Amino acid sequence: MPKLDTIIQTSRVIICVGPGGVGKTTTAAAIALRAARFGRKVLVLTVDPARRLANSLGMSEMMVEPTKVNLETFGIDCGERGALWAMMLDIKTTFDRLISRHAPDEETRYKITSNPYYRQLSTALAGSQEYMAMEKLYELREENNYDLIVLDTPPTHQALDFLDAPDRMEGFFDNTSFKLILQSSRALGRIGIGFLKMNTLILKGVSRFVGADTFLGILEFLQSFSGMTAGFTDRARRVRTMMGQADVSFVLLSGPERASIDEGLYFYRRLKERNMPFGAFVVNRIRTPFVSETADPRLLAASMWAVPAVRLYSRPLVERVADKLVRAIDDYSKLVQGDAKQLSYILSQLPDSDSVYPVPYFDRDIHDITGLFRFQRHLLESDKLSVLLKV
Repeated sequence: MPKLDTIIQTSRVIICVGPGGVGKTTTAAAIALRAARFGRKVLVLTVDPARRLANSLGMSEMMVEPTKVNLETFGIDCGERGALWAMMLDIKTTFDRLISRHAPDEETRYKITSNPYYRQLSTALAGSQEYMAMEKLYELREENNYDLIVLDTPPTHQALDFLDAPDRMEGFFDNTSFKLILQSSRALGRIGIGFLKMNTLILKGVSRFVGADTFLGILEFLQSFSGMTAGFTDRARRVRTMMGQADVSFVLLSGPERASIDEGLYFYRRLKERNMPFGAFVVNRIRTPFVSETADPRLLAASMWAVPAVRLYSRPLVERVADKLVRAIDDYSKLVQGDAKQLSYILSQLPDSDSVYPVPYFDRDIHDITGLFRFQRHLLESDKLSVLLKV
């Protein structure tokens, strides 16, 4: 059994990580579908707003709450217990739930969530998308409604941003400057916001640097938020701890390009430094040979003469077309060999070949359940690696 199948059957959380455009969403969906077919209750959580995941699962659109995928309509047998749900991460809603969890009372919660500066903080704070993905994952895991949760991580420029998200969130609230701002807001709060609103002299002075309404809005927000920083910091630590647990597995993804591979390998090394569980390294869009190893492309070109329709054209024209075909096949063969070298390089950097899963470059995008099955089949073919490395 492929190592990835074992991971799919035993993990409680699988996190698909990699730079944008390497197939994280498709891989996450394929893994989730595989787990459901193994008889597990699975949720795939995506942060990618693209419709292709919904379409590949037979859904018109992704919802912000878990929605069951009707696999029976596709004739997919998941046994008595196996089932698949899908949902899309909503950053604002996830942040709202964090506020509700840590707010001391309903009045404080309302003051924060209705404040115009809260929306900016909840969506624009550096790393908020990555952290909220982890926060939602933590929340769903604690609810314990699923055997497996598969997370499709945000399409970040640097995949490492995701791994560092809990540290950045904790660092933000522990930052000295932020603490000084909160202390200042408490001092001003003792004066009383009502008094400040009535004191036009103070507001006139403040308005030289920032609008009076802006100043009061920020002050109200900070006062409401000041008692919740400890809860946020503690939650970030719990999220970070979750990422290192034995039933969590990271599946790293890259394309065949060296820059993409190097980023994936760097992430792998960082996982090892932090003692976090590495599962598999998926290399997507690998060029594969389309003729046998013994076939000469010139024989393929010469075989054009066997096609009756070709005889309608002059021999020089057919020879020119055949020559171009030979050059195209030669060029493609060089790309195949280059991708094989990149796979060999990955193998030299990882502990064993069982961790590497190449997936071929498909001739069309995956946008339906048939395409997803095709991707899943290639992902889990155990002999694919040895075939590719022979070219």
